[in-house]
Amino acid sequence: MRLALDVPVAVATKNLDKYNEIVQLWGDTPPHLLLPGSEYPDVDERFATYEENAVLKAAELARVRGGPALADDSGIEVEALGWAPGVLSARTPSASATPQERNQAILAQLAALPGASRRARYVCVCALAVPGQLPLTARGEVEGEIALAPLGTHGFGYDPIFYYPPYGHTFGEVPAEQKHAVSHRGRAVRALRDRLEL
Repeated sequence: MRLALDVPVAVATKNLDKYNEIVQLWGDTPPHLLLPGSEYPDVDERFATYEENAVLKAAELARVRGGPALADDSGIEVEALGWAPGVLSARTPSASATPQERNQAILAQLAALPGASRRARYVCVCALAVPGQLPLTARGEVEGEIALAPLGTHGFGYDPIFYYPPYGHTFGEVPAEQKHAVSHRGRAVRALRDRLEL
């Protein structure tokens, strides 16, 4: 798919941290990414896969705006928890929980499983919806471990507890550029851009 470079693309999120990260990953080359603000509808992320939820969000925003929209659905998966929370990552332990509470919920669950594997992975699927065309998706994953405690103040979400062995640090401890080089979202965004031939 080739995208007209003079058409802005709305990013289907209300999470400013996620929007800023996607903009950084997208880079300076067109098309321009914009935050839709009040145009972004409330979307029930009701599906069981990242792909379905990402397409749902992108397609709904594209329909409302009448123009292209980009969405991602992402999560953390922990082996000892049956690869949960997965697509429910943003709603664990509840939709109103803070990032710190989400991190502590995972740490508490693992603390109750002494000796259990701390293997984990971050997963992201990006979807681009353009009115009148089939949606395009790309997936990115990164393997790591759950740290024993939150470390670092960089990044957002589960970054302080996602330990990446090749770096010897959590994603919360490394600069954005270093995280982006290997992150799930970085890989998904780059794969999508490759598919768009940008």
